[in-house]
Amino acid sequence: MKDIISCSRRTDIPWWYYKWLQETLKNGSVELLNSYSNTNYTVDLNPDNVHSIVLWSKNYSNVLKDPGLLSRYNLYFQFTINGYSKFLEPNTPSVSDMLKQMEQLADTYSPEQINWRFDPIVLSKKGEINPTSKVGRARLDVFKFLCVNFSYRGIKRCTISFMDVYDKVRDRLKNFEYVDLNEDQVLSFTKLSEKAHDFSRGMKANLFKNKKGIIGLSIV
Repeated sequence: MKDIISCSRRTDIPWWYYKWLQETLKNGSVELLNSYSNTNYTVDLNPDNVHSIVLWSKNYSNVLKDPGLLSRYNLYFQFTINGYSKFLEPNTPSVSDMLKQMEQLADTYSPEQINWRFDPIVLSKKGEINPTSKVGRARLDVFKFLCVNFSYRGIKRCTISFMDVYDKVRDRLKNFEYVDLNEDQVLSFTKLSEKAHDFSRGMKANLFKNKKGIIGLSIV
């Protein structure tokens, strides 16, 4: 049984820590801290023992420029493209640059190895490049635009989720106006998202839940 390595949901390693990633792959293993048990554990990175490496990022320029030792592995790309304004995502590439990266990944690897993440959904006016009078309309417009671009290139897997406003997030957003959606509003917006891109034709939608209610949608 080979392992699938997640790299990584905690931070954007392919973007910010790419040199470290290459050095770690060269070493063949890495020791990490389990934050729940406060104990260390070792991850075996020998290509013979790894089924795939799942990369999570908003910027795959490093991988596309020089995959290096990643070329020894089967790769799966979790690509987050939200289309927010620089106010909300000041360090991300432009949408056009991210779409070019997505196209390069699809050509270099395959569309089946890419999952587009529209994540998280934050309803606000400052966060939109082209805000509308109705908060939420702009998010749907961006979603439809991006989805057309992805599906045109054969990428059919999309995951969306909504900002979970727990205490730490609420403290950070004290001076930022946003809509804190309840479960019914999340479900309503999710249905509008399906309709906005006509996902009903041959696509399967899976709702994700946590103890607070519906938080996302996976469309395959």
